[in-house]
Amino acid sequence: MRKKVVLLSCCFMLLLIFQAKGWGAVSSSGFSISGAVQQPIRLAAEDLAKFQSSTVRLNEVDRDEFYSGAFYYRGIPLRTILEMAHIQKEDASFSKFLDVCIVIRNAVGKQVVLSWGEVFYRNPAEFIIAFAAEPVLPELPQGREKWQNTLNRPIGFPKLIIASDLYTDRCMESIVSIDVMVLNPSMKIRNADDQYVPSFAVDGAVKTPLIISDLSGWPRESATIKVTGSLKGYHGVQHVSGVPLVKLLEKAGATMDISTVYLVTHSDGYRAAVSFGELFLDPAGERILVADGNDNPNAAKEGRFTLHIPHDLSSDRNVKGIENIEVINLKKSPQVYIISVGCADSSLITLEALNYLNKADAVVCSEDIAKRYAFYIGHRPVLFDPFTLVPKSAEDNEHKKLSHPEREKLKTQRVDKAIALIREALNQGKSVALLEYGDPTIYGSFRGINAALADDEKQYLPGVSAFNAANALIGKEMACKGSIVLSSPWALKENPSLVKSAADQGDTLAVFMGLNEIESLIPLLKKYYPGTTPVTFAIRAGYSNSKRLIKTTLSEVLEAVRDENEEKESWLGMIYVGFCLK
Repeated sequence: MRKKVVLLSCCFMLLLIFQAKGWGAVSSSGFSISGAVQQPIRLAAEDLAKFQSSTVRLNEVDRDEFYSGAFYYRGIPLRTILEMAHIQKEDASFSKFLDVCIVIRNAVGKQVVLSWGEVFYRNPAEFIIAFAAEPVLPELPQGREKWQNTLNRPIGFPKLIIASDLYTDRCMESIVSIDVMVLNPSMKIRNADDQYVPSFAVDGAVKTPLIISDLSGWPRESATIKVTGSLKGYHGVQHVSGVPLVKLLEKAGATMDISTVYLVTHSDGYRAAVSFGELFLDPAGERILVADGNDNPNAAKEGRFTLHIPHDLSSDRNVKGIENIEVINLKKSPQVYIISVGCADSSLITLEALNYLNKADAVVCSEDIAKRYAFYIGHRPVLFDPFTLVPKSAEDNEHKKLSHPEREKLKTQRVDKAIALIREALNQGKSVALLEYGDPTIYGSFRGINAALADDEKQYLPGVSAFNAANALIGKEMACKGSIVLSSPWALKENPSLVKSAADQGDTLAVFMGLNEIESLIPLLKKYYPGTTPVTFAIRAGYSNSKRLIKTTLSEVLEAVRDENEEKESWLGMIYVGFCLK
C-alpha cells in the first residue's frame, strides 16, 4: 500500500512540474477549412484545446539534415477536423473520396498537399494539427546548453504534424487554411468492363512522358498485404512483387515537391491519389508498388497493372487495370483576391472572405480595416492604404484647386503606383488580398485599381453591400413591383429617362452615395414622382450602434433630413424612393 502511495505522490509531483513548465502557447489567429466540404469551418486557435487531443513525439530533421529540435506535440487529428467539415463531392460518377486531396497553407505562403487516402487510411494520430508543444530536453547539462536555443525557440501554432515522415519538410507552422480539392483526371473516361488494359502512361507534369507495357527490366520489390476493403471486408493475405512507383516517376522526370500529387486511374474512371510526401518522405513510400499480371490471377479481367499500397489500413487505393498515372502540381500562380469585408460591423464579413484572406500573403487595405481586422490579417504585411495612395474620388477636397484634367492625371499616377506595388508582390510569388468595404462589384472604393488588373490575375469575393444591409434595416420587400434600380446621383442626372422609367413602372429606386447630393437630386425626382411618394434614408446601415432610418415623402424630404440627421452623416447612407416603401 505504501508503494502505491509513493507512486501516486511521484506522479502528482511530475504532473505539477509538467503543468508549471507548461505546453507551448497557441500563437496564431486560427485557420479555415473550405473547398469541397458541406460545412466550411473556421477554428480559432483556442478552439483546438477544447477537443480530445493526441500526443506525438517528433524529432525534427528536414531533407537537408537540418535539426530543429525534438518535441512532444499535442493536437487534434486532421481526420477529426475534416470529418467536422464533412467532405462532399459534386461528381456522383465516382463517389469515393480517393481522388480528394487536402491543400494546407501557412501564414508565409508555404503549401503542403496531402492525399485523402494517407490521412484516412492511417492511424489518426499520424496527422495532427498541434496547438501546444513540450521540448524533449537532453539529460546531460552539456546537451541542454548546446540545444537550448533550438528547444526554446518560438513555435507557430496551429502546426501541421506528420509523425510518419522520416523528414519533417511537410510539418508546417502557423497554418491558416485547409482547402479540400477533388482531382479530375485529364484522360478520357470510358466504359472498360471486361477490357484488358495492356499498358499505361505516365504523363502530366513530367519531362519525359512514358508508355509502359512491360516491367520485366525494372528493379522490383516485394510486399505482403492484408487485403481489407471498405465494402466487403477482409480478403486474405496477398504476396505481391512489383516496381516501386517512385522509380517510374523518377524515370519520367516527374515534378517532385510537396505541392505535387500523382493520380492513378483505370479507364473506367476508378482512381486514387498519392501525394509526394507519402512517396518520398515517408519510409513506407518505397513499398508503394505497381505490379504486373504475373502476380494477379484475375489480370485478364481486371487489367494487367495494379497499384498496391501495403501500409494503407484499407485496400481501396489498390487501383486495378491502371491506364494512366498523371502527375499534377497544385502550386497556384499568385493572384489578387478582391475581398469584401462587409459594409460596416466586422461581423458582416463572410466565411468565404476569411478563407481567401487566409490564402493571401500580403494585404492592401485602409488603416481602419487594418485595425478592425488585425486578428485575421495576423502577421501579413499591409502593402499600402489605397485611400492614402489613391484618392477616393477625383473630387476630394485636397484636389479641388486642381483642374479636372490635373486631378485625373494625378489619380492615374497614383493608380499606377498602386498597381506597381501589387505587381511587385505578385512577381515575388505572393498572393495579395485587397480588402474593400461593401461589395467591390457594386460601387467599389478601388475601382481604378481593380480595373487595371487583368482578369486572369484577380478574383472577386463579393460580400454584404450597403444595399443588403439597408434592405434588412428597412425590413420590406424592395421589389414588390418587380424591379429595383440601383444607381448614383450622377448617373441619374445624366440619364433622366431612367428615373422616368422607374417612376412609370413603380420600381424602387435605390441610390448610393446620395446624401451629399440630395438637394440637387430632389428636383429631378419631383419631375417624375408625385410628392406623396415614400422616401426612406437608411443611415449607417450595418453599424449596430448607429444605424437608423429616416422615413418621409418626396415633398417633405429636405425638412425631414434636416430635422432627423443630427450627426450630419454625409456619406454612409442609402436613399430609397418608391411605393414599395409604403
